[in-house]
Amino acid sequence: MSHLGRRLIAGLALAALWLVFGLGPYALQHLGGRVELLGRLIPSPMRGGFFGAPEGWAWSMHSLAVLLVITGFATISAWFGRRMRLSFAAGWLAAVLTGFLIGAVLDLGDFVESVGLFGVRGALGTRGATQATVFWGLLVGWIPGVLVSAGAQNGMCNQVGREAGEDAAGQSSKASVDVLKMSRGYRAVNTAIAVLAILAAVALPLVASGAHTASQEALREEQAAEEAAAEANADPAGAAPRDLEATGEPVPTVAPVADTPPADACDASNSTILAPPAGAATGHRVQSLELVNISEAPCRVEGYPDIAFGDQNGHVMDVVVERGDSFLAKDAGPTLITVEPGESVVASIGWDANSMHGSLAARSLWVAQFAGAERLTWEVLLDIVPESTVYVTAWGAE
Repeated sequence: MSHLGRRLIAGLALAALWLVFGLGPYALQHLGGRVELLGRLIPSPMRGGFFGAPEGWAWSMHSLAVLLVITGFATISAWFGRRMRLSFAAGWLAAVLTGFLIGAVLDLGDFVESVGLFGVRGALGTRGATQATVFWGLLVGWIPGVLVSAGAQNGMCNQVGREAGEDAAGQSSKASVDVLKMSRGYRAVNTAIAVLAILAAVALPLVASGAHTASQEALREEQAAEEAAAEANADPAGAAPRDLEATGEPVPTVAPVADTPPADACDASNSTILAPPAGAATGHRVQSLELVNISEAPCRVEGYPDIAFGDQNGHVMDVVVERGDSFLAKDAGPTLITVEPGESVVASIGWDANSMHGSLAARSLWVAQFAGAERLTWEVLLDIVPESTVYVTAWGAE
């Protein structure tokens, strides 16, 4: 196999090692447990920018780095091949220098980008890729060293010189021309590989800089989205913010236990309920309820309204509901009342003020004419917290 073929195969092997030692620890550290520790022990030549960038930028960085590993190794090992026999030691050294090349261009890009922000002294602190990539090259470089020296023979240039000597000794001029063409073709391929290495070395820090900028922009957008979500979920009265992942039971639309309503009862088919804003006085609260007959025939009520509360997450609250007096409302007890069309009856919910800071609180009120009827609901801001006790009065005349 020619020098070129062996150098390219060794360069491909070095690129594979670049990916294994770079992506392997990253993957292991995301598995957790003892495997994560193993990932931390593997020396990675890749810095964080290879993983924290948006997907398109990350793929560009990986592709350019792989290209630079292959072409850089091929170019450096070709330089050794022109001056000496391409040995195991030369191949290993070429791998170390390839690692140095990648780390150096990344550090140089960081330095140029940072010097305007932090000055020369501050920018010097951004270096760090070179040490990692050189150590990686020193650790794995023996593998391409073995490949590049396997079946070693004198380089193409020596072969060309030998064939040229044979030509001088009497070989035909046609064979001399063929050897010259081979030599020129070999040099052209080497030149093309070197140009690719230079282009990759120039492009890699530029892409790394763009990836860093894109990462910072993505982080700013993510932070802004989180702040917007937090603001949207924030409670206006200082209670706990809404938690979209909270678990709980939704508020039933019908009470689980039903009362026995009177004949011709006022229900969802012939009446509605109004809930004006709550009132307050000296640490006590009251929420008025009004049942209005919206039909063209009388209906009747007897007893207490059915009430329930939902928290900011839409879950039913654990609240003790007692029937009777509260500080701001007196309970006259259940009375059978006929409600004429357009007329209304009232009831009240009373409770003592509670601190809502960081707590679940009543953010929806659910009311029905009686337990077993379909509940109506309103959004509210009530300082009723879990395990509060509320008192409800019976329906009565205004």
